[in-house]
Amino acid sequence: MKTRSVTFFAVLLLAVLPTLVPAQGPEPAEWTLMFYMDCDNNLEAPQLEDLEEMMAVGSTAKVNLIALVDRNPKGESPEERGYTNRGVGGLKNWTTAKYLVIEKGKLREMADWGEVNMGDPANLKKFLDSTIAQFPAKRYGLIFGDHGAGWPGILSDESADGDSIDMTEMPVVLKDLSAKIGKLDLIGFDACLMGNFEVARTVAPFAKTMVASEELEPGNGWNYTPLMTKLAQNPEMDGFALGKTIVDTYRDYYFAPAERDHNGYITLSVIDLSKIDALANAISSLAVANQGVVQSGGRPAVIKVAQARARADEFGKSGEDSANNFDIVNFAENVRGQSPETAKAADAVIAAVKAAVVYKVMGPTHARANGLSIYFPPKKDILLGSGYDKNPFFNSFRWPQLLGQVFGLLSADSQPPKVEDVATTNNNIGKDDVVQVTAKVDADDVDEATFVLARNEKDRSIIIGAVPTSPDEKGILHETWDGSWFTIGDGKNSQICPITGFEELEESKDEYVVEVPAQIRYHGGKAWRDITLYFLLDFKDEDAQGKFVSAYEFVKGNPREIDLEVGDDIRPVYVAVDDNGNMSEIASADPADLLHIGEDNDLLIGNEDVPAGEYSVGFLVTDYAGNTTDKFVDVTLQ
Repeated sequence: MKTRSVTFFAVLLLAVLPTLVPAQGPEPAEWTLMFYMDCDNNLEAPQLEDLEEMMAVGSTAKVNLIALVDRNPKGESPEERGYTNRGVGGLKNWTTAKYLVIEKGKLREMADWGEVNMGDPANLKKFLDSTIAQFPAKRYGLIFGDHGAGWPGILSDESADGDSIDMTEMPVVLKDLSAKIGKLDLIGFDACLMGNFEVARTVAPFAKTMVASEELEPGNGWNYTPLMTKLAQNPEMDGFALGKTIVDTYRDYYFAPAERDHNGYITLSVIDLSKIDALANAISSLAVANQGVVQSGGRPAVIKVAQARARADEFGKSGEDSANNFDIVNFAENVRGQSPETAKAADAVIAAVKAAVVYKVMGPTHARANGLSIYFPPKKDILLGSGYDKNPFFNSFRWPQLLGQVFGLLSADSQPPKVEDVATTNNNIGKDDVVQVTAKVDADDVDEATFVLARNEKDRSIIIGAVPTSPDEKGILHETWDGSWFTIGDGKNSQICPITGFEELEESKDEYVVEVPAQIRYHGGKAWRDITLYFLLDFKDEDAQGKFVSAYEFVKGNPREIDLEVGDDIRPVYVAVDDNGNMSEIASADPADLLHIGEDNDLLIGNEDVPAGEYSVGFLVTDYAGNTTDKFVDVTLQ
């Protein structure tokens, strides 16, 4: 009996055993996309719109959309734009950092982390660790949304004095994540200027695919609703396919009729990070080849390297400010002729970039863009003061050594460019006259030359504007002036336009993007804020015609596109130089000189005669060492 009882109990135990085994965890999704969104700055409003675009689709059984969203306490005011105090996704306005699941039509709050510094890598690590523990998936993607600066870093947490995650902090967090899940299938930067070789070099050990823009991004950023729709329809796509989808939906948005005026500057690339080591080796070989040429060729060889930089496509430039990022392929193409060794190394760089950049889109302004930029400042002090040498990538390739050698030779050049006195065909200009303005320069060392118009007053000169020019084969700078200049207007009023940048869309197409320094006073506000206006200028007809493209504000070096709204006031900003050479910015306070944004939210650019009076015309010439010379001649406009 005892034996039978034991046997019976054993059979019974076996019968119920399956119900006693601990339940398995949820089956992994195909994708978990992790959005690290620092909205604690003047990009708060557009990033909330990004969330709403994602909510149009939301998470599915196969795709998890998880976000950490930190917001700013400022809220809306007539003096600010880009901030908001509205709720989103069923949640009331918050000013802390919320850990959220993005669902269809709503946001599900998992936790409120309080006020956090999104620029602290510890908070990025906490977000990643929390997400991979709660939302397992076969593939993981990490997408940053905020301001970007290229290799100096990503994010700008305003409540933490603009703190960011830089390229010394990023690899520490990603290395820890990689130890837990392997490489990210995709790392994306919905931010400006992150399509940069040094950034790719930093994240390459920890991710397979990178999506980023060489240039500034428009304020609306990525186009999330169609992106998430396509991912939901095909959740088995890999990181490269998802990257191409990001680029395609970005292109479709900005090339649609409603946004066509904004697409000139757009760039976005899909980068195979497994190819970055090979590209680093190719860049090192090119640097070594150029070092050899510079060492044996001296100053003429240095000038050729500097010319190669100047003639490459540049990204993140506004007025005198620049991120100093240049297209790698353009630079390689421009130095091919230095020597047979340089030509071979340059071809290897070009091939390596083409292998790494598997997909891209670019607007007409950057028709020559190839998907990855590299840092090349104009001076040694900028290089040393930037912190570039503090980053892990600094010693992993030979590019910095080339920069050091070039700067070493250029720094010895303290002689300003040789410019002869300016000559004009007429110093008294009548209504229908056209004056020829010329000056001879030492043309082999001209980095930049501009034709400058200034209005002379009793104790100062006001710079009306400057447009680029270049010496001919004989070293002659040559321009004409008929007593007119560019203007910006609102359809009723117009003001002389102080152009400071002039970039051709496509060679020989006679279309340019021009840059105008200005100030804006928001509707209902009192403060004037510095902005840069961009216009598309067409010279195909006898009279130049133009239209407004975009406006950017730069706050602590962070660019942000701003929308012009009905009731805003605009005024141009000029540079004044007094008799002692002191420079200052001036703008008119006369209400009659202001431009007003109307229902069409538009500004126009044109050409009009300037008032009669005393003017100076001439040239400002900068050489590759950064030395400048200006020469002017006075003229009277009748």
